[in-house]
Amino acid sequence: MLPNFIIIGAQKSASTFLQVCLNDHPDIYMPQEETPFFQSPDYEQSSIRDLDKSFCGRSEKCLGIKRPDYIGRPEVPKRIATDLPDAKLIAVLRTPIDRAVSAYYHNMKGGFIPLMDVEIGMRKLISEPSFSEQYRRSPEIIEYGYYFKYLSKYENYWQKGHLLILLHEDIVSNPLKAIQKAYDFLGVSSAFVPKSLNSRPKKMRYNLKRLKFLTLRNRFLFVYNQDRTRSFYKKMTLIDKAVAGAITVIDRGVISRILADSRPEIGSELRRILYEIYASDIESLEGFLGRDLSSWRPR
Repeated sequence: MLPNFIIIGAQKSASTFLQVCLNDHPDIYMPQEETPFFQSPDYEQSSIRDLDKSFCGRSEKCLGIKRPDYIGRPEVPKRIATDLPDAKLIAVLRTPIDRAVSAYYHNMKGGFIPLMDVEIGMRKLISEPSFSEQYRRSPEIIEYGYYFKYLSKYENYWQKGHLLILLHEDIVSNPLKAIQKAYDFLGVSSAFVPKSLNSRPKKMRYNLKRLKFLTLRNRFLFVYNQDRTRSFYKKMTLIDKAVAGAITVIDRGVISRILADSRPEIGSELRRILYEIYASDIESLEGFLGRDLSSWRPR
């Protein structure tokens, strides 16, 4: 049994919220964890039988997987087309500037880039090649925002009506309508109202002091590959579980009440620089979607 739909991204754009709401539907099943099967090096080291194992014994009409990285990985579209040519694809897009800022904090939390004010760190990422060379995962913070560049590689799915693109702002303004649109797309009852409609399953942490404390968990939770571009949950000892659990409890029960954690507003100059990076891709995306994206421009 293989998946018949995939959430391909984008990173930090409510794709997890979509996954949770889809999983609420009785005719849909998705593994809770992300599925990196189609990206390198997983694809070269696996077979389609490994993907099949995730759905052994399932009887739901729609079986799906999620991996937000897929929207920015050039090797993925051809592999999906080869192995799952009839699958349906869903993408959720957020203004690439805000997505990049959230991804920057996500990478700090994961231990892939150093804890640093976003104004300073983002400028280093944009203008200093040594930053990308030292922190090998950091280029995806910018690269994954070129939506048209990568969605156009799925054009065959778009032409067949097998590619649904939702906008983050539509989910925020009317989450039920957006989720029901996804239900319709997948061919299940859109009258269903998911219990997770008001949830925020992956709320980002933005306070640097709080992030500094939270990242103390990483050594107890994860192991990293050699170039520190990927993390994997480790086989935890009792001490690992106790320390990581204590950090989580202190963060949620104490630190969250002391330190404000609102989303940072980057300066107008940095926002303009980021928009100039994405301007051409956004213009092409407007034509691809047939939708005005002027709200993504800096004000």
